[in-house]
Amino acid sequence: MGFFKDFKDDLSQAVNELLPEEVFDGDAKVNTLEDGAEGTDSEIAAEEIADSDLDDDNVDMDILDAILTTDEDTKEESQEEKEETENESDQETKKDTDSNEPPRDSSDEVTVITKGTILTGNITSEGSLEVMGTIKGDIECQGKLSIVGLVTGNCIAAEVYIGAKRFEGSITSESSIKVGLGTVVIGDVTGTSCVIAGAVKGDVDVSGPIIIDSSAVIKGNIKAQSIQVNNGAVIDGFCSLSYASIDIDNIFE
Repeated sequence: MGFFKDFKDDLSQAVNELLPEEVFDGDAKVNTLEDGAEGTDSEIAAEEIADSDLDDDNVDMDILDAILTTDEDTKEESQEEKEETENESDQETKKDTDSNEPPRDSSDEVTVITKGTILTGNITSEGSLEVMGTIKGDIECQGKLSIVGLVTGNCIAAEVYIGAKRFEGSITSESSIKVGLGTVVIGDVTGTSCVIAGAVKGDVDVSGPIIIDSSAVIKGNIKAQSIQVNNGAVIDGFCSLSYASIDIDNIFE
C-alpha cells in the first residue's frame, strides 16, 4: 500500500509539473500558429494590395494611353472632316458661282483682219469680226460684222456695219444694218432694221423700220414696215410698206 501511494503521489506530481508546460507549449504553438497565420494573412493581403496597386497602375496607364490616343484620333478625324467640309463648301460655292455667271456670248470674241492683210476665200467666225484689210470671198459670222476695208463677196452676220468706200456683194443680217456715209454698196440688203447714209445699188428688204438719211442715194426697190426719208435723200425705185401692220387694201374698200 505504501508503495502504491508513493507511486501515485509521484505520478500526480509529475503530471502537475508536465501539464503547465505542455499547456503553455500548446498555447504557444497555437499562438505561434495563429501569429503565423496572421502574418501569412497580412503578407497575402499586402501582396494582394501591392498587386492590386500594380494592376491599378497598369490599368490607369492603359486607360490613359487609350484616352490620349482616342483624343488624338478624334482631333485628327475632326480636323480632316473640317477640311473636307471646307473643301466641299468651297467647291459648292465655286460651282454655284460658276452656275450663276451668265454664259459668255460668242459675239464677245472679236477677230480682227488688220490693214494690209489680203485674204482670198470664205471666212466663218463664231464671234464678231472686224475687217480692215482686203477679203475676196464670202463672210459669215455669228456676232457683229464691221467692214472698213475692201471686201468682194456676200456677207451674213447678226449685225452689220459697212464703213468701207466700196462693198460688192449682198448683205444679210438677223438684226440691224448700217451703211455709213460715203460708202457704196453694190448688192441687195436684207435685214430687220436699216439705216442708210451712203449709196446702195440694189433692192432693200427690211422687215422693220428703215431710215434713209439726207445723204443717201438708193437705186432699187424698197420694202419695209415703215420708211423715214430725210430731206435731200435720192430714191430711184419703188417703195412698199409690205410689212406694215395696217391692211391698206381694206381701207379703200
